[in-house]
Amino acid sequence: MALARACDWLEVPDGHPFGLQTLPYGSFSDAHHPARRRVGVAIGDRVLNLTDTAERLLPGRADDFSTGSLDRFLAAGDGAWAQVRLALTEWLSHDHYRSAIEDLLVPAGSVTMHLPFTVADYVDFYASEQHATNVGRLFRPGGEPLTPNWRHLPIGYHGRAGTVVVSGTPIRRPCGQTRPSGADAPVYGVCRRLDFEAELGFVVGTESALGERVPAARFA
Repeated sequence: MALARACDWLEVPDGHPFGLQTLPYGSFSDAHHPARRRVGVAIGDRVLNLTDTAERLLPGRADDFSTGSLDRFLAAGDGAWAQVRLALTEWLSHDHYRSAIEDLLVPAGSVTMHLPFTVADYVDFYASEQHATNVGRLFRPGGEPLTPNWRHLPIGYHGRAGTVVVSGTPIRRPCGQTRPSGADAPVYGVCRRLDFEAELGFVVGTESALGERVPAARFA
């Protein structure tokens, strides 16, 4: 079965990372309306303004995107996700919809991206045995790099949700104590090295009360 292709007028080359089989969601603003955030979908080198497109072509789902955030859409569940993805594929693969969406496409290079949803909390896991082993060798040189229970329950720890920012946000280096070679005492100052990692993440759009256990069955 051949994969659906974007309309020729969209000029999306074969193999483009943001082709019809990808269609990632995000939140953006542009120079004309810097204070107004809208939900967008990347298609080729452009972004489709989904907030306004839904008002025109899918009014039953318009409220899901009206705030410019994906919070309501995530809460709507997999039925809504399937419906919107089907509609997007239809709009972007049939010339019939060109007049309805062409003015709602903006160059991707001209928009400012924002966090697409509210980050209420997050947990980071040592999910890769190789990564956990490398870190363990740094923390416990000469000892067993993996903790006794790692292969049964990978280690997870909370991060600060308030520090989650969109790509491209300037990062201020943290300060702390270091002890230069040969010095009698540590000194306080900005860190000279800053670690970064590429990680795989996923969103669990489930609300819970304080202390309430959330079973995996509620993650759909």
